[in-house]
Amino acid sequence: MKYLVANWKMNQIDFISWQDEFLKNFDNANFKDIKIILCPNSTELAKINDNKIDEFLLGAQDVSRHLDGPFTGQISAKILKNKNVQFCLLGHSEIRAEGETNETVLQKAARLDTEQIEKILCIGESQKVLEKGERNEFLKNQLESFFKSNHKPAFIAYEPIWAIGTGIAANTDSIKDSVDIISKFIKNYFDFSIPILYGGSVSSENIKEIVSITGIEGCLVGNASLDSKEFANIATKI
Repeated sequence: MKYLVANWKMNQIDFISWQDEFLKNFDNANFKDIKIILCPNSTELAKINDNKIDEFLLGAQDVSRHLDGPFTGQISAKILKNKNVQFCLLGHSEIRAEGETNETVLQKAARLDTEQIEKILCIGESQKVLEKGERNEFLKNQLESFFKSNHKPAFIAYEPIWAIGTGIAANTDSIKDSVDIISKFIKNYFDFSIPILYGGSVSSENIKEIVSITGIEGCLVGNASLDSKEFANIATKI
């Protein structure tokens, strides 16, 4: 089984047209080999839940660390559950860049656990960290911080920050090194495995090479998922 997560970020999608175009370019029989999770912005969750085919799963891009209350612009885990959200991204680099800390990620994870929403933990280093040779330590720190509270994500999404939205995917050797760091961490500390996804300028041109890497079981797709035909090509090739 392979996995694709579509992160539509702060973009509005004509979902009916997107879904129709996707299905024109993707053989329904292939759904037996792939699970696809759609993560729209929060205003689109209800509409997509009401109109999506059963084969698509619904995810959120973020969740509040608060239960409820006077937190303008935020969305609680309880609201997500009421919209039939099954998955939620945690710790995406674009949110970390706005000030989210490892501790905040833990608080959000606890809220999702309460509502039994599966977590997609995002980790990844910056260009500066990579150039300083500190990737190993940086990724381990993100992992150790999360797992210290016994949270178990459904997926770990490795997204090198320098590859997100740049059109430049990490090369195979670089991805392998990071997957090894993540896999060894999980193996050394736990008696279970967690699927690892890769994110960062994924396209129909590089998807086969990415998922051929041992340990990669799918991808978190940003910009390319906005184009339903391109996303269908990615899903077909995975």
